[in-house]
Amino acid sequence: MTEGGHPGTAPSGSARRFDLGRRLRVLSGVDEGVLDQVPLERTRYVGLGGVVLGTAVVAGVSMWFALSQVLGGAHIAMLIPTVIWMLIVLNLDRWLVSTVTGIWQRRLLMLIPRLLVAVVLGFIIAEPLVLRVFETAVVQHVVDEREAVRNAERDRLLECNLGVPTGTPARQDCRNAKLLASNSEADADALDRLERDAEKLRAQVNADEKEYGRLRKQANDECAGNKGEGVSGKRGIGPLCRRLDAELREFRASHNLDANHRQLQEWGRQISGLRGPLADKQTDFGRQIERSVEDRLAALPGRDDPVGLLERMRALHEITAENVYLFGASWLFRLFLILIDCLPILVKLMGGTTTYDRMVDHANRTQEKIHEKRLQLSTEAQIGELELHAYRDAEERRKQRQLIDIASKAADAEARAAVEEMIRQRAEEMHRQNTRAVPREERRNGAHPHADLAGPLN
Repeated sequence: MTEGGHPGTAPSGSARRFDLGRRLRVLSGVDEGVLDQVPLERTRYVGLGGVVLGTAVVAGVSMWFALSQVLGGAHIAMLIPTVIWMLIVLNLDRWLVSTVTGIWQRRLLMLIPRLLVAVVLGFIIAEPLVLRVFETAVVQHVVDEREAVRNAERDRLLECNLGVPTGTPARQDCRNAKLLASNSEADADALDRLERDAEKLRAQVNADEKEYGRLRKQANDECAGNKGEGVSGKRGIGPLCRRLDAELREFRASHNLDANHRQLQEWGRQISGLRGPLADKQTDFGRQIERSVEDRLAALPGRDDPVGLLERMRALHEITAENVYLFGASWLFRLFLILIDCLPILVKLMGGTTTYDRMVDHANRTQEKIHEKRLQLSTEAQIGELELHAYRDAEERRKQRQLIDIASKAADAEARAAVEEMIRQRAEEMHRQNTRAVPREERRNGAHPHADLAGPLN
């Protein structure tokens, strides 16, 4: 029967070789022998095979995108895993839509688990395609996040190694952030210590100078006769003038004003001697730190580095979590792709029970009955063969027992005959011995040689 359903005309070899409909029906798992009896349903199964092929193609495209995102670009070698994945999905969908026959309750119980499998497979296939659609926003989000991470790491390293304020909150965690040991830390500590000591001494000297100036002014006013607080207002070197002048000299000596001034000058020269070389050392150390920071940052993903699949998935989640519109659009597209992957099962489910399905179910039941009958007959034949072998074995054992009994009886008869023969031979031998002994006795006694034998014989 031909594709159009006209009986009696077989398709030629070239038509069968290029029969696209037959190739598509193979993908739907139909039996052409049964389908030839219902040619009007060929279109249905051609369409079902096309749906199976379409889902496999979508799965292949999804695998291609996933591999390109994982490897950071496309390569001709990716065709091998892409084709393998496409064939896996193709055969899985072909299995899902085939051999689903019987009444609708039974079909539903068989199709629901297969639909769940198709949904899970749809999620796996849909994700790379969703990432491809939102690739621009996803890649930009990943690049911005990488830059933020690099900047934060740069600030942390500079702050932990140079103590440079970065405008960000102070970081307490400097673990694994120490890049180089500075050779100017000892000079910096000495300079810092000198500056603290000089500042403290300068504050003390300033206070002493202020008090010394007040005492000197008071002594001068007393000696000059100027009026004021704590002075007499009388001009001349009187007792109060001499006392104030003595207190002034005692204050200068007790507070070591001259020694403190000399100490400040000495510390000032030391500080000046340390600041110049220390500034050069710190400048060189800062350059080394900056180079080390750049080397450390070079290990982090940069703007132009490939964006991996996991980074894309995380970026898509973060983008859609912040934007309701993108969240809805991504899930609508994802559900659309899942629906496409479930189409073979949905088409099979919505198609209902066809004449072909009923014929296949009837053929399956018939073959099952034939198989059961064949198995029953084979079992009975094997049982009969076993019983026949058992009967033959029993007969063989019975015959062997009979032969053994006959052989045993024959052996007993032979033994008895041998014993009787031995007895007979022994008797004859004894008789001959007795016969030879009697004549000698008779000759000795003069009796007739056969007198004793005659008696017993009569």
